[in-house]
Amino acid sequence: MKKEEIIESIEKIKDISEKLLKAKEEIKDEELEKYFYKLEKTRMDMYDAVRQRNMWLEFMDDKGTEFIDYDYKAKVEDDILKIYIPEKIPSIKRGANYIQKQITYNVSKVTNKFKGMFYDKFVMVIIKIYDDMKIWDTDNRNVKPIHDGLINGKVIKDDNIYCACYMVQGYHSDKPHTEVYVLSAEEITRIINKRIR
Repeated sequence: MKKEEIIESIEKIKDISEKLLKAKEEIKDEELEKYFYKLEKTRMDMYDAVRQRNMWLEFMDDKGTEFIDYDYKAKVEDDILKIYIPEKIPSIKRGANYIQKQITYNVSKVTNKFKGMFYDKFVMVIIKIYDDMKIWDTDNRNVKPIHDGLINGKVIKDDNIYCACYMVQGYHSDKPHTEVYVLSAEEITRIINKRIR
């Protein structure tokens, strides 16, 4: 993406924001919703453009722009890959958005140093989501960006039925975040399958 296009995108956001700020109390809910949609779309366009530029720079053996969030952490303890994601996992209903892309990117970056660790193994991915809402449904959260990050980071080969299974647990917390644990699933699935025959 050319620099001019990025500036143009920023100006679009500025124009939309200024119109809303002028309207203040007269803003209708649907106008706010449209604003957030346009804001999200513009951010995604910018993100995709910079990512494409990075791919070209990497192809030319040059360094691209880093988006990494250093609050994301990954470490290995007792053959378990533990990942800390410092944010809420978005709802499935929201569709593709910037946060989902950021989760995929950051998970792939922080886990890349462990690439190959589970590449030829059947894994279980345990996802613990901590949210500040008191009551919510885990099945309404989009955990796919986490799996995609593990694949992009080459930690796991794929998330199909031959490579991975997963479990999601939800908790209440005043500090929303997500913890992910990746481990070999053979022993766990053997115990489960034995108990539920």
